[in-house]
Amino acid sequence: MRRLSAVVLCAALWAACEDSEKGVTPTDPPFTQTFPDAGTPDAGPKEWACQRDTVVHGAPISLLSQLQLEMSRATTGEARIAAIDRFVTAVGEQGGAPLVSDATTIRPRVAFFVRGDAGRDTYVAGAFNEWSATATPLVQVRDTDLYVAEVDIPRTGPQPYKLVKAGNYFQDPAAHHVVWDAINRNGVGQFNSLVYPGLQDTAKGRLTAWYGVHATVLNDARDVFVYTPPVYDGPDCPELPVMYFHDGNESLTRESFAEAADGWYAAHPGDSAVLVFVALPTQDVRLAQYTFKPARDPSWPTPLGDEYLAFIKDDLMPRVEAAFRVKKGPQDTGIAGASLGGLISVYAGFQMPERFGFVGCQSGSLFWPHDGEIDRNDGNAMVVRAGQDPVVPLRFYVDHGSPTTGCTRDGEQGGDDCQSSLQFVTALKGKGYTVAHWNEPGAAHDWFFWKKRLPKLLCSFRNADPKTCGL
Repeated sequence: MRRLSAVVLCAALWAACEDSEKGVTPTDPPFTQTFPDAGTPDAGPKEWACQRDTVVHGAPISLLSQLQLEMSRATTGEARIAAIDRFVTAVGEQGGAPLVSDATTIRPRVAFFVRGDAGRDTYVAGAFNEWSATATPLVQVRDTDLYVAEVDIPRTGPQPYKLVKAGNYFQDPAAHHVVWDAINRNGVGQFNSLVYPGLQDTAKGRLTAWYGVHATVLNDARDVFVYTPPVYDGPDCPELPVMYFHDGNESLTRESFAEAADGWYAAHPGDSAVLVFVALPTQDVRLAQYTFKPARDPSWPTPLGDEYLAFIKDDLMPRVEAAFRVKKGPQDTGIAGASLGGLISVYAGFQMPERFGFVGCQSGSLFWPHDGEIDRNDGNAMVVRAGQDPVVPLRFYVDHGSPTTGCTRDGEQGGDDCQSSLQFVTALKGKGYTVAHWNEPGAAHDWFFWKKRLPKLLCSFRNADPKTCGL
């Protein structure tokens, strides 16, 4: 294939490449990222709005041509910077990076860009150049802070890529569509950004990435990945229930929850839901943001669970509801997580039953709060609350592992928090709650087992009777 290793720079202006799309007038995309499924919630579905190959794509490369024209006319550095500002905004609104040529053009041109110092000495690597760390450099545009590379990439399917700087590969922060790179780093993993995301397998779901989502009360920012199942892109334009998951990066890159969801929804499309995976700013804040007061051990961080849930309720949920076709109201909204993520999910349900009607808890740390030594003077706050508080309209899914025989204390080998989980289930049932419960003897406190059991959680979210899910 042919490859343009650099953008052609002219002395007086930044000219368009000589073999640009002559005679082609690209049409405007039928959506913006604010309302990616067409119009406003009151406008109703449109026939084209659910077709993945139509609404899921990078921004049109005509935006680059428009920038080139504006740069040629600009007489000052300030004017060039203003033109780049408009360009970056337009790219975000019209599909994100990379920019792609119209599907009807003969030459499949794709343009990548990075702004700021991050673009200096940066390259693009992907299947199109055999993942070379040096073959395709981003080139500075005149005296600006914009770096661009143009490449020919055939439309033979979704094309994964990463940016590379100093030999380190990372996902493109301007790209909206990603897939896990299938490398388990035993920690927070990475994604590949996509060229031609609309060509992904229609039998599987897709991930939309939002980077740096701001949390007002916490004053931090985190990434969010929204999984939409195959039926979401179907001709019926369905409005689906929505569930929010904690540890949103690890649950997609340690063991792919998206893959587990694909498998379940392929066999049970009627259970389909939009899944919102909420990552942490850093792993250092996990204990604080997934717990609540009191913290009896003075060496532990001050719990910020209420502030974290304020982010989900006030910052994230309105954005999800504006950008995706999701049902609103607690009966169609769930919250779920594993370990500490299970703990904060249970807490969220009790704190905000007007927002969440379903709670999924996998191997939840339900022994919280304690004084630093598990099962000594702890109180198991959520167990106590389940048994003492007035009943609220919540359904629960609870799973955990245990030793192959019996159930030891939470902190003992093979316990997988089974003791407090069983106490919690007993307390819930004693108050008349609907509880779907699954104990997997021999299962460890690990993402492999949480992914294995995820279909039971997904089934329970959409089916009120646990027997429907074999529970």
